[in-house]
Amino acid sequence: LMLQGDRQIPEATIEEGFSFKFRGFHLDIARGGVPRVETFKSIIRWLYLIKYNYFAVYVEDLFPWRSYPQIGVLRGRLTEEEWNTIVDYGGKLGIEVFPSLELCGHMEHILSMPEFWRFSEWHRPMEGCLDVSSEESREFAYRLLNDALDLTRSKYVHVGGDETWALGRGVSLNKTWRFEGPSLYEKHHRRLVEIVRSRGKTPLLWGDMISGMYLVGDREKWAEVLQSDIWRESIIANWDYSPESIDHFRRKIDIFKNRGLEQVACPGLSNWDRFYPNFEVAIVNLRNFLTAAREKEILGFMVTAWGDDGEECLFSFLTPLILASMEIAEGSGEWEKKWIALSGECEAVLKARMIFGRREISDILKHILYSTPLLKRMEGERLERITKNWREALENLKGIILPKDLDFIRRCLEVGLSRLRGEIAVSDYITLARLYSELWLSERKPEGLELIITRLWGAAGRIDLNLQ
Repeated sequence: LMLQGDRQIPEATIEEGFSFKFRGFHLDIARGGVPRVETFKSIIRWLYLIKYNYFAVYVEDLFPWRSYPQIGVLRGRLTEEEWNTIVDYGGKLGIEVFPSLELCGHMEHILSMPEFWRFSEWHRPMEGCLDVSSEESREFAYRLLNDALDLTRSKYVHVGGDETWALGRGVSLNKTWRFEGPSLYEKHHRRLVEIVRSRGKTPLLWGDMISGMYLVGDREKWAEVLQSDIWRESIIANWDYSPESIDHFRRKIDIFKNRGLEQVACPGLSNWDRFYPNFEVAIVNLRNFLTAAREKEILGFMVTAWGDDGEECLFSFLTPLILASMEIAEGSGEWEKKWIALSGECEAVLKARMIFGRREISDILKHILYSTPLLKRMEGERLERITKNWREALENLKGIILPKDLDFIRRCLEVGLSRLRGEIAVSDYITLARLYSELWLSERKPEGLELIITRLWGAAGRIDLNLQ
């Protein structure tokens, strides 16, 4: 009201109601970029302003484990003081902060530590799957869970459970020579759920493995796991990040709804493996998934922002999509007007955000900058089309003063065009590395930055040596 009322608060009666009881945002901090405490606070303030009530922090190895203080310490893990500060701050604003854990799959950063190699299902610990056929391995996971529960004040904790494709195919297979992935999964996660329930909390669990929805070859075997009664003690986090139809998402929701299971819809912001979110895919995914979720009257939603391949996408780029998610879920869906009102940005800057979020920019930018195999496979006609579209995008943005983060994306486009024209210089990449470093360090701890800088300087080195 103050933002829209020239710093004056008018006398008003405010009435509000919600379609969803659970309105959550899920942020991956484990793939390369750990927010500074002030960044966490900024995110929480934004969530508070636009009526979210839950904030899940995806940690993998980066939680302040009391039992294993060595885990995550070289990757910028949160300290107990930092975690408590974040939780306290959220609590003051009505936002419950809880950890999103991985206790079966996606444990590569833990299992690759020499003292934990023996817990790996696969011969290559970086595959990330825990050998849950081993009692010692299971007890290790349960200790991690109890550490997290000791520091969790929310009534929820996310126990993970997604993408455990190697389960039953490594060390555990060697013991019996029978594939027992589904039964091992059910036994292990049953115990995780029981531990959470014994502490008076409710577990969330990703829904992909218990439905077999992404396992074409083994779908029938994994679908048997859906019959277990233990999932009734959980909330299923039903994820799908595709730009599919509303009817597609109705069917996805019915997989669990028809079994009487509580669930939250988990769309995605398409911010992973790129410098800038794909707004086109994200908005369609949000609109159609959340529309279906509202029709089906499920518990709520938890919008996900992932950081695969180094978390290059700055957290600052997510803010408008976090708003769009809520406006689609609980409002009129016209998020652009609300963004301008709340952010104070002009329409020209919003236009830049939308242009950068087009597929031909957000999906391709990284590959052209790094000259990846995808770029090398592109045919001349497609490259000509990309060049034309990028040139038009820059022309449309000429004269617009952009915030530093958006101006960096504009600079990336300029460098990308130079690369496509064969006019690239080593200094172009050194400049990008410096600009990006400043932006990263303004919102994140330094750990993880070296990966992105190595890529940019590596591209510069290949140009210097003419290794194109």
